Amino acid sequence: MNATTVSHDAAMTRTSVPRLARVASIIYIFLGLAFGASVPWVLMSFAENGFLPMTFGFRSLAGGSFEQLDSGAFIALGWLLVLMSIVDVAAGMLLWRGRRIGAWLGLATDPLAFALGLGFALPLLVVGVPARAGLVLFVLRSLR
Repeated sequence: MNATTVSHDAAMTRTSVPRLARVASIIYIFLGLAFGASVPWVLMSFAENGFLPMTFGFRSLAGGSFEQLDSGAFIALGWLLVLMSIVDVAAGMLLWRGRRIGAWLGLATDPLAFALGLGFALPLLVVGVPARAGLVLFVLRSLR
């Protein structure tokens, strides 16, 4: 295999991934990075100070039913959100490459992501998770 063949294969992979799969992958990566990067700071602040910090004029992770839980359960669910976010980034990266395993990995996290979105009252997850799942289900057959 020479360099021309490798670059041709890379170009074929780039163009053979459906656009809707790319859109879904961007949503997985965006939401994963957004919550994977921000929630640890919120949880550390909560553990240290006993209250949720203000972000852009509202209390982070506040307003959902999880706020009524004891602090240990709240923090555990917050770290579960961080872990799920890391998996979402991986799923999005695989999906960007047109890998079916990325689609399945993403779909596997979607019910949990949606439940956590509801429990923490996170509108980005409540809207974004069904959108990305719908896109993935629509293009699943066309992935390798």
